[in-house]
Formats: sequence, C-alpha cells, structure tokens
Amino acid sequence: MVTTNVNKFSALSQSIASVGIATGLAVGVSLSIQSNAHALSGFQGAYAPANWTFTNSNADGSVNTSSAPNSITLTGGNNGSGSSGTTDYTIAAVSNSTIAFNWNYSTVDGPSWDPFNFLLNGTPTQLTNSGGAQTQSGLASFNVNTGDIFGFRISTVDNVFGPGVVTISNFPDATAVPFDVSPTTGLLMLGGIYGFNHIRNSRKLKGFSK
Repeated sequence: MVTTNVNKFSALSQSIASVGIATGLAVGVSLSIQSNAHALSGFQGAYAPANWTFTNSNADGSVNTSSAPNSITLTGGNNGSGSSGTTDYTIAAVSNSTIAFNWNYSTVDGPSWDPFNFLLNGTPTQLTNSGGAQTQSGLASFNVNTGDIFGFRISTVDNVFGPGVVTISNFPDATAVPFDVSPTTGLLMLGGIYGFNHIRNSRKLKGFSK
C-alpha cells in the first residue's frame, strides 16, 4: 500500500511541479514583458513627456508635446541676443538598448546657424548637415546604457533670423531586452516552488499514514 501511494504521489508531484513552474515562469515573464513595454511605445510610459527635462540656456526655445506619444517638436532659440544658446530635451535611459528615431528639421535661417544634435551624457552629436538645405530629415540610432542621460538639442549660434525646428517621431527603445529576471519574476518562481513543496509534503504524510 505504501509503495503504491508513493508511486502515485511521484507521478502527481512531477505533474504539479511541471505545471507550477511553467505557470510561474509564464506569469513572471509576462509581467517582465509588461514592465519593458514602456520602452517600445514611443513618448509614453517611462518616456512620456512628463518625465523629460526641458532646458533653455540663453535661448527662448520650446517643446510641443501635443502629438505624443507619436511625436514631439523641439524649437530652438531666437531671443535676439546675438549670442549662442541651446535648447535641450533630455531623459535618463531605462535600459541598455538602442534608441532609434526619425527626425524632420527645418529653419528659415541657415542650418549652420541652428544645428540639431543628439545628446548623450552632455556630449552633442550633430545630425543636421551645416552645408545642407533648410529642410532636412533622417533616421538616427544610438546605444545607451541604463541611467545614461540622452536627448535632443537645437543649438543657435546667434539667436537671430529664426530658430531651428525639429520633429522627432517613430521613437522607440529599439532593442530593449523583452525578457528579464525581474524581482516579480523571482518572487513568483519562489512562490511556485514553495507551493509545490507544501503539496508534496502534505501528500507524502498522507501516503505513509496508510
């Protein structure tokens, strides 16, 4: 009788273990995917406009977020001062990933006077062609690490004769890792293991009592 009960329990326990662990992993990974969904959705979630920092330095630029999450429009300085300035829109990266986006730029001044830049930890990389047309566009991508401060800048050399204007669209966190071992995942797995051990011990005691 004991041997029969133990064998029955062994088959049952393996089934419970498989279902429990599979369920725990599925739920954990699902929550992990959801936790990273913000990184794949444009200007929303962790990258919603409210989480960005807008900064003018000797400039009167602006940012228009009314088209978010699809796009935002950054306008550089034109305060008439005759001296240089910058208009920045920045945020901290939420994961190790590649940030990709389309940009459409225009200016009534020459592009050499109001260039558009990508910013990474304070270092600008110019994306517009200083010798190019007053209207330009492109696709850019940059690697970032968690916590890096990245974003966009329109510089102005003289703050006169019109600002540079750029619209950023198709902005995802292009290669954010969709699966991670999050604290939630770990807790769910531990809960599944605990539940399995509890059932196993309970069944074991019942089997040996017969």
